[in-house]
Amino acid sequence: MGHVRIRQHVNPLSSSFTEPVQVPEWKEVFRDSTLPLMVDIGCGSGRFLIWLAKNSVEPRNYLGLEIRQKLVQRSQFWVKELGLENIYFLFANVSVSFDQLVSSYPGSLKLVSILCPDPHFKKRHHKRRVVQAPLVDSISKNLSLGGQVLLQSDVLEVASDMRDQFDAYSDVLEHVDHIDSNVLCDAEGWLLHNPMGTRTEREIHAELEGARIYRRMYQKTKQPS
Repeated sequence: MGHVRIRQHVNPLSSSFTEPVQVPEWKEVFRDSTLPLMVDIGCGSGRFLIWLAKNSVEPRNYLGLEIRQKLVQRSQFWVKELGLENIYFLFANVSVSFDQLVSSYPGSLKLVSILCPDPHFKKRHHKRRVVQAPLVDSISKNLSLGGQVLLQSDVLEVASDMRDQFDAYSDVLEHVDHIDSNVLCDAEGWLLHNPMGTRTEREIHAELEGARIYRRMYQKTKQPS
């Protein structure tokens, strides 16, 4: 399970991705399925999430959702090789399956990350972008009080689009610098530092190429009405 040829771009609106994924038996997936959950949407190779699962000091489970099945298979292979029982990767189209997955989880949803999603640059393909109104609504509904959402992209237009959609839920989700004065942002409201303490592969590559990473982090402060 070393080198695997993977399609870089997938159309989530294709008929082959319209069926909801089967919800796993969470108690069979995680050693303790009542722990708080982090969900990484579009987890890619899974290395970032595996690093967190191995090194986090907080008791937490990690769920990686990815639409490219070969990546999921390889990530799960690594999980088994490492003997990790707090992380699971699932082949899923989040536009179809996110709500039923997280609403069925026994524990609380504490963190959702959407990190450098496929930009789908052409305007006619913007509808393929992962951050759409129904997903934002589901996240705002299922996130526990105090739970957080981390967004990031090395493409300003994509980051701004995600930001606009989450800013529309400001009655439920506040940006973290409004809650904690120690969180630093630039004049445009982008986080100055990576709050996760580790970088994704895309993030590393982009920064080596001289690109900037645009980040926003929201915290749920009340339940939606």
